[in-house]
Amino acid sequence: MSSWKDLYSEVKRRKMEALDKKDVVKAVEKHGRILAIEGRYEHPRKVIDHMYAAQHITIQPSEIMKYNLSDYDVVLIGCPGDKIPHSAFPKISEYVTLKGGWLITTDWALKHIVENIFPGFIRWNGQKTADAVVPCQIVEPNHPFLEGVLSEIQQAKWQKETAKDTKKSEFKWWLENKSFPIQVISPSVKVLIRSSHIQKKWGDDPVLCYFDHGKMGGRVIHLISHTHLQKGGAKGKYASALILTNILDERVSKKMGIEKGPPRGYVSDWEQPETYVQPQQTYSSAPSEQYLTPSTQNMGLTGTAQIIEVNVNSSDFSFADKCGYCGYDYGEYTGKIYKCQSCGTTYHENCLNLQINEGTCKNCNKILLW
Repeated sequence: MSSWKDLYSEVKRRKMEALDKKDVVKAVEKHGRILAIEGRYEHPRKVIDHMYAAQHITIQPSEIMKYNLSDYDVVLIGCPGDKIPHSAFPKISEYVTLKGGWLITTDWALKHIVENIFPGFIRWNGQKTADAVVPCQIVEPNHPFLEGVLSEIQQAKWQKETAKDTKKSEFKWWLENKSFPIQVISPSVKVLIRSSHIQKKWGDDPVLCYFDHGKMGGRVIHLISHTHLQKGGAKGKYASALILTNILDERVSKKMGIEKGPPRGYVSDWEQPETYVQPQQTYSSAPSEQYLTPSTQNMGLTGTAQIIEVNVNSSDFSFADKCGYCGYDYGEYTGKIYKCQSCGTTYHENCLNLQINEGTCKNCNKILLW
């Protein structure tokens, strides 16, 4: 494959001809909308522009407040995500938690976006990888995000372009220098692709994982490294393109109620892939309440707490105080501020609305009531 354009054309052709997804592809072409936010190290435009979709837009981080995220089925935030203004954090949270949007993040956005906006699920394990190309093992081959990937990468055409030390059921993923290994801290996180090589070298093995958030079908999907895998080899790039388009396929299918039949053709001739034994997962005890898992948060509810508006002129309040939801102060904030009467934790108004959706105070776990 000479270009991303050629690669994505091949993905579309195979989905329509071999994977029996013609209706889904057409629906995505007509209705699918993806918004990508450029990162200093992730350049999603390289791949986004070639996806089959009704709309694919790439913007700069500073432009995010100009866009209604709910207009898009999937929003992709490229590594590192540190230039996205903190004022956009409640907007991103609302998109996923209240509007049911799907968010994709890559590499260092784990620390700058996911940990800050959706704490308690996954986090950076503190290690930094070398510049390396590592084999990856598919552990959930029947998941919609991985539909067709295993059968496709086992085709003879990809084996010809694969390094000798890569198993037929594996592909290679490029880790840029100082990629952030993903540590799972909630059992609700689903890991779809792992790398035993990453675990051996840097402590944790997830490559692609996701978790659901809120009650409207919102989802946060995270992958180590970047969508443009320049060193991942043709097989790895093809797998990456399949996964990215599959995510948009699934989002549009769910939204439009499209029933997908089982793949046909060569899929029935799959060779039995070598079994990858999923390592026993150990969930770390949280070093701070920022990393409390949802299951921990819901334990030991002791009653209710009244929400009261904060008098910002009171000697008890400081604009340097931190919001219990987003963790940022009130220095440049001009809206209303509220607090939990029980423990005194304060919230921006928008953050409070998002926290109420979770049901309890971020700090004392009491049920919040107006």
